[in-house]
Amino acid sequence: MLTKQGNGKPFPAIPLAKNSAKMRYRKEIISHFARNNLMREGGKYRYYFFDYLYYRLFILYRKYNEPARFSACGVLCMISLIALFFFSIFLASVLPDYWIFTRKNFTSSQGAFIGGVVSVLCFVAFYLRYNRKRTAAILLRYKGNKWNKIIPVWIILFLPLIMFLTGIWIGRTFF
Repeated sequence: MLTKQGNGKPFPAIPLAKNSAKMRYRKEIISHFARNNLMREGGKYRYYFFDYLYYRLFILYRKYNEPARFSACGVLCMISLIALFFFSIFLASVLPDYWIFTRKNFTSSQGAFIGGVVSVLCFVAFYLRYNRKRTAAILLRYKGNKWNKIIPVWIILFLPLIMFLTGIWIGRTFF
């Protein structure tokens, strides 16, 4: 379908919904100039396993048009809190007199308050760590990684549940 511009020349009209859908699924989130600058500055970041998990979660949530940074940081916070929970249980059972987070030191309401504060601080730390520049650098770093095809998406998505069930199994087996 052709329509006329203000100067009278015809041009193809693209429906607004189709045009916005194309813009939503763009592959790059930054400009070409910014990407080249990040490639030059790529050595300034250190990359860890949590960065790869963030990359996979970010790509997954961005694919389904969710708030990718917020959701990925939430799942990373869950993973770290589950690890901290089992680490705390392990130390409380091995060192009952020396570990500060035992049942005899706090009431249940104090424990719930401390757990809430730790979870909020953990989420804020992840959210501040993965800003736009770091996210762009991580996206460039792990794009085309061989582990993207080896590790299925469902393992990354269900990692908190897998860690929780594995921790319960280890706790029942050894303690």
